[in-house]
Parts: sequence; structure tokens; C-alpha cells
Amino acid sequence: GVRLYELLKQGQYMPYEPEEVVASLFIGVKGYCDRIDVNQVQAFEDAFLAHMKGAHSGVLKSIVDSGYVLTDDVEAKLHEIAEDFTSGFSP
Repeated sequence: GVRLYELLKQGQYMPYEPEEVVASLFIGVKGYCDRIDVNQVQAFEDAFLAHMKGAHSGVLKSIVDSGYVLTDDVEAKLHEIAEDFTSGFSP
């Protein structure tokens, strides 16, 4: 619960795009944040979203194109991306 709360925090005047919220909630509810210390969750989320926007913008576009519904294909890609990113993350 604490990690999800940390994921939902947004900077003032810096709201997330809806597809970024979907990606953030995905890493929270699928347990990827459980491996991260609570005090590092926001840094993890920021780095993950930057990685998504830079290297996997097509996946974010797919989320938008599907009406913010995770298709099986997008969910599988998010699992793969999140696993690789989480395994290599160091604050």
C-alpha cells in the first residue's frame, strides 16, 4: 500500500499523461515495486517512465491506441520491460 501511495504522488504542475499512470500502476500492482525500498520508489518510477518514453514509446502509444486498456500483447511487453528494468535498477 505504501509503495502504491508513493507511485501516485505527482509533482505540482507536472501531471502524468494517462498512459504514464497506466504504466506506473502496472509496476505497482504487478509487484515490481516490492523489490524497491519505499524511499526509492519515486526515483524508480521516474527512471522507469523515462525509460518507457525513451526506449519503449511504442508501448505507451499502444496503451493510448487501445483506449487505456491493457491488451495481452501490451501486458506481456510491460512485464518484459519492467522485469528487465527492475533487475538492472540501482538508485
